[in-house]
Amino acid sequence: MSRVHDALRRLEHSGALSLSGAALNSEHWLLGFLDDLLGQFRASGDISFEAVQRLLQQHEQIYLKDVETARRMYRTYPRQFQQDSSQQSHKSKAAPA
Repeated sequence: MSRVHDALRRLEHSGALSLSGAALNSEHWLLGFLDDLLGQFRASGDISFEAVQRLLQQHEQIYLKDVETARRMYRTYPRQFQQDSSQQSHKSKAAPA
């Protein structure tokens, strides 16, 4: 058995990911990736390096699409982003320390 397989077995038996204490945002890509990886492992009972690599590439493609969408939005609506950043700086100055 591979190290990945052993680690997934331990995660499977523990019942939940213990990354909540790792100060990761609930929308962090790593949590989604691990959740998908565990889902594939539960479905097949086995995992290979190639399967992990494919899943990671899928997450990378989603990320790159999101970045491109954000860039297009910024190019199309630059004033909206400038307003948002100036509003946030005013809020942070007004917030009590």
